[in-house]
Amino acid sequence: MSTANPAHDRMPEEAHGVSLPHSEHKINYLAIFFTLVVLTVVTVAIAFYRFSNELVNVSLALLVASIKATFVGRYFMHLKFEGKLIYAIFFVPLVLTVILICALIPDIGRGVHHIMHMPPILKHDAMPLSHY
Repeated sequence: MSTANPAHDRMPEEAHGVSLPHSEHKINYLAIFFTLVVLTVVTVAIAFYRFSNELVNVSLALLVASIKATFVGRYFMHLKFEGKLIYAIFFVPLVLTVILICALIPDIGRGVHHIMHMPPILKHDAMPLSHY
């Protein structure tokens, strides 16, 4: 009476470190490229057209930069096809960055700019032209 061992009838498992290719993700990289080019042109246009309020200038620049970063992250870094853990790893630093930016925007909106100026040159400090 022979008893068949069910363990021998199974197909062998894959070796460790072997992975099967994922299903093909069809991405139109050319369309993403042209979208990023258009958004770059919009960024340059915003830089050349200065609004009277600096808060508007910075907000528009950050908005366009965020949209471009989203496109790059989702398609070129393939975040669109990742699991849920990668989003937690992605969103925690993003929230901290947004908090930092929001903390700094009021200084820009009030026009508080700390630019170092050179002290004025006094007449007695200037050298006569005949010295050169």
